[in-house]
Amino acid sequence: MMDINSTQDHTTQQIKNIVLIGFMGSGKTVVGRCLARMMDFEFVDTDEEIEDVTGLPIARLLKKYGETRFRSEEELVLKKLLKRSGLIIAIGGNLNMENRNLELLKEGSFFVLLKAEPEVLYQRLRRKNTRPLLGGNPTIDRVKQLLSERENRYELLADYFLNTSDVTVDEAAEMIIKEYNKNILLEDEEGVSEFRSNRENKI
Repeated sequence: MMDINSTQDHTTQQIKNIVLIGFMGSGKTVVGRCLARMMDFEFVDTDEEIEDVTGLPIARLLKKYGETRFRSEEELVLKKLLKRSGLIIAIGGNLNMENRNLELLKEGSFFVLLKAEPEVLYQRLRRKNTRPLLGGNPTIDRVKQLLSERENRYELLADYFLNTSDVTVDEAAEMIIKEYNKNILLEDEEGVSEFRSNRENKI
């Protein structure tokens, strides 16, 4: 079943960006790219930005230099994003709540938590096993364990919850756009709200 809940009201402030958070496999990248296309925003994936800067895949960066180096690179990426607007930002699933730049980004962004049932996440992650925290052989128990450790962190930041278990990519993007328009002052609200797509891509 679809689980959609709005938790905050941003009608008193101008929001520059939409930030997608959530567990790995929840659809942040694929939904983010779709949102960027529909809204004529630019899509930025923080993990991809780190990989571009370091020249290393995230898994190799963590193995070679450890989490401290990864967090340092993540902080620099978020700091750069603070100065920009018109972005759809997908943030890696293992959020560092002590990152001051994440707190500052929250002040000028609409945070969307993408969720999915553990079994759905597991099936998605099995198709593309490139997640270092899951090891070489992801299990449903490991997914549930990590999800339980992170869920409260996600919910503390989220303005809007969207369960992607049973929706297409385009449906998810349109729901986010609708909530964005409803809760946030936009210079051209009608123009954004009319962006639609007929494609039926599963997450």
